Amino acid sequence: MIREVALAAFASVLLLFYVPFLALGYYIAGGGELRLPSPSLVLTTFGLAALTAAVSIAVAYPAAYYLAKRGSELEFALLIAPLWVGTLLKAYSLLVLFAIVERFTGVALWGSALGVLVGMVYEYLPYALLTLYAAVEKVSETPVNAARVLGAGRLQAFLRVELPLTMPGIVAAFILIFLFAMGEVIMPAVLGAWKVYTFGSYVWDLYFKARDIFSGSVVSILLTGLSLLATYVVVRTIRSFSI
Repeated sequence: MIREVALAAFASVLLLFYVPFLALGYYIAGGGELRLPSPSLVLTTFGLAALTAAVSIAVAYPAAYYLAKRGSELEFALLIAPLWVGTLLKAYSLLVLFAIVERFTGVALWGSALGVLVGMVYEYLPYALLTLYAAVEKVSETPVNAARVLGAGRLQAFLRVELPLTMPGIVAAFILIFLFAMGEVIMPAVLGAWKVYTFGSYVWDLYFKARDIFSGSVVSILLTGLSLLATYVVVRTIRSFSI
């Protein structure tokens, strides 16, 4: 009985995953006009996603290192707690912060690409932290101590031994955040005020404003394919720099 239920669930998930591909057949058969996104929109989305992943990792790595080496359970919980807050609530809380920043500095973040980037880093930072913490925590002190005994300084031992050993965690964090960020809708909509238009926003408009489910399905497939291709290129590039 359990086996049949498991097989039925697996088949349902598989079917749901491939349903959008039926839209390809619709267009191949001349079923309508396909609305593809502009190249500038694709570049904007890729740029924001890559920057979000890079900045999140740069900010999260020192915190993850501290937590793995000396952090307490309370400090860990405090840094992970934002995961419990919904994305929409985070976006509106940042609007308040942006208003304060604009009032005292004159820098307008709402409706800008920088504001969207701040929001997306804020959204995905805990995911980077968790992934990097797992990578740093499992690194043994033995190779680090061996490097120190052989004359390496603390910084040199970190750059030549610890950092390369945590490279799989960095790659995993980049992939995770990059893929999430590629389909992000809420942060560009709320913090970008629809002035920063991304791939996710375009798919949202196709489904819920234009009611064009066929174009939305095909563009979603295109987004998946581009995400996989970009992930492959990034992973190959990062690994080529690892020791």
